[in-house]
Amino acid sequence: MYTDENYLWGLVGYYLGVLLLLVPTWWLTRRLPGFPLRALARCAAVALLATPMLAYPDLKYLAPAWGVMLFDAIGPVHSDGLLRGVLPLLAVFGLLYVVTLLIWLPLRKRRRPPRPPQSPSRAPRREPGMGAAAGRGRREPTFGDPAAAPRPKSAPRAR
Repeated sequence: MYTDENYLWGLVGYYLGVLLLLVPTWWLTRRLPGFPLRALARCAAVALLATPMLAYPDLKYLAPAWGVMLFDAIGPVHSDGLLRGVLPLLAVFGLLYVVTLLIWLPLRKRRRPPRPPQSPSRAPRREPGMGAAAGRGRREPTFGDPAAAPRPKSAPRAR
């Protein structure tokens, strides 16, 4: 049988691992469209990984709720084994999501509105014949006077 200190250090190690798993979770969910959907996925991951509960109803040791649910599903000791793990997960997820939205809703209104498009008179001026291709050392083709257009180096000179 483990001591109280063994359980404590096991729990500390587990939650350090959870913190390490949250970094790639944040990175993977960054492409989800819209903050509410991103927050939903992130809160679900945090709630699933980090929700503790009593491993045994009559003992004081904590364990991750998903682990307790898994063991209760494999070998049910009580008739309400799965429900015993689902309720804390749903409660923590709901609380996290509500708190996240309550923080996000006032902050989204503080964002600056998008800048209006620049008028043509204020737009930076470009030299004639210089377009998007100018950054790569090329010139745009001109369709006016053929003598004014630059000719390729391989073309013979007109006499």
